[in-house]
Amino acid sequence: MTIFFFTKGDRNTASSRQRAFLVAEELAKKGTKTTVCIPAINTISETPWPKKGILIFAACKNLWKVEHGDIIFLQRAIQNKYFFAALIFQKLFFRRKMILDLDDAIYLHSPYKTKIIARIADAVIVGSYSLADWAKKYNKNVHLIPTGVRVSDYEKFSSTRRESNKKFTLGWIGDGPAHYENLQLLTPIFTEIVTESHNFLFRLIGALGDRKIYDLFKDIAGMQIEIIDSLDWSDPEAVPRAIQGFDVGLMPLVDSEWNEGKCAFKAIEYMACSVPPILSSVGENKHLVKDSINGFLPNSPQEWSNDIIKLCADEKLRTDMGNAAHATICKWYSLEENVSLLQRILAQL
Repeated sequence: MTIFFFTKGDRNTASSRQRAFLVAEELAKKGTKTTVCIPAINTISETPWPKKGILIFAACKNLWKVEHGDIIFLQRAIQNKYFFAALIFQKLFFRRKMILDLDDAIYLHSPYKTKIIARIADAVIVGSYSLADWAKKYNKNVHLIPTGVRVSDYEKFSSTRRESNKKFTLGWIGDGPAHYENLQLLTPIFTEIVTESHNFLFRLIGALGDRKIYDLFKDIAGMQIEIIDSLDWSDPEAVPRAIQGFDVGLMPLVDSEWNEGKCAFKAIEYMACSVPPILSSVGENKHLVKDSINGFLPNSPQEWSNDIIKLCADEKLRTDMGNAAHATICKWYSLEENVSLLQRILAQL
């Protein structure tokens, strides 16, 4: 049996890296043969003709390699209409086993294609409770496997293993332009907390050169802003090394149907580095964090301000909360445990 992974993006794409590339590597360590197929499906969509035709042919050629007993693993790889048509043909005429993996509410953007694949898939794997509720409307074989991390990659960059920051550092990491609306929630909070007695540094990683991200925070007087455009996302140590420098990790989310489906991965990475998180009380965040134990779940700008100041003033609280956060990841969100769950699903198929 070979598991053929068809991915949304390449290794620099967070969801593809965590839910396909690393999963394939871990399965291979455990004796399961895996192949991550090239090109990534988004690459096909982004490539102009006539080169697009060559990539479509390459993707279809990978589909034809799937033999009886093999499994097609679709990591959000359904957006491209040409690959989607080939996928339907493959399933109807060759009856190969198929898993659909979702870590975002892509049915909001591609409702027709997502529903079709969810119905014909032999199993649907999701990263959040909200996605599970949606998937169960179309498929009886739905499994919740959160986006996990290889804990050992993060433990060596624990916040407890560095010297204290000279200035209390609030951090955010991700695709800045994609989160512009969410990041807007922080500006009134920062304006509120900056006083003579509370001086903060805000480090944002992932602006990707977007001028709007720079402009969003430039007028907050009294707060030091440090913006980093990008990291080598494919380097397994790049993100935890960056997070290690945070005193607190932030994850603001607008309360929307799209954000309800998110898998809280940003917070999972903070917590894996023993960095206490402050998260909007939206979607999967409420399942990941127990308020005031392994993080904070503020419901208003005033609660956000209070929680930040509370952590700033109390080093022991930061340490205790960070340790509790790390323990949560070790128990429920490790890549190794996730792959063991996946193995059981593969065995059933």
